[in-house]
Amino acid sequence: MGASSYSFVRAEYDEDAAKFALPGGADDADLHAPGIQNLFDQDLAELHGADHFVLVLPAGAAAHIEAGIAYGLGKRCWAVGPSDRSETLYRIFAAMTVDAASLVQHLKDSRVLQ
Repeated sequence: MGASSYSFVRAEYDEDAAKFALPGGADDADLHAPGIQNLFDQDLAELHGADHFVLVLPAGAAAHIEAGIAYGLGKRCWAVGPSDRSETLYRIFAAMTVDAASLVQHLKDSRVLQ
C-alpha cells in the first residue's frame, strides 16, 4: 500500500541494550544507561519522522506514552486491537478499530491510504 512502519520489535539494539528488549528487561534499568539513552533517541527520532501513529492494543505504558508524544507532535493517531476499557484520553485517536482489516478499511475510507 506504499506505507512503511517502525516498531520497537525491529529496533536496532546494540549489545548493551539487548537485555532491555527482553520482556521485563527494562523494569529495573538505569534510565541514564547508554543503552537506554540510545533506545530513547531512536524511538524519539522515529516519532518525529512519522507521518502517522498507530497504537497496537493491548499495549503497555511506554506505548501509550509514545501515542501521547505522537499526538503532541501533531501526528494523526489511530489505535487497533482489543481494548478492555475506555480511557478519556483515547480521544487522541482519529479512530479505534478492533482489527487490522478494519483499520485499513477506515484509512482507505478516510483517504489516508489511496
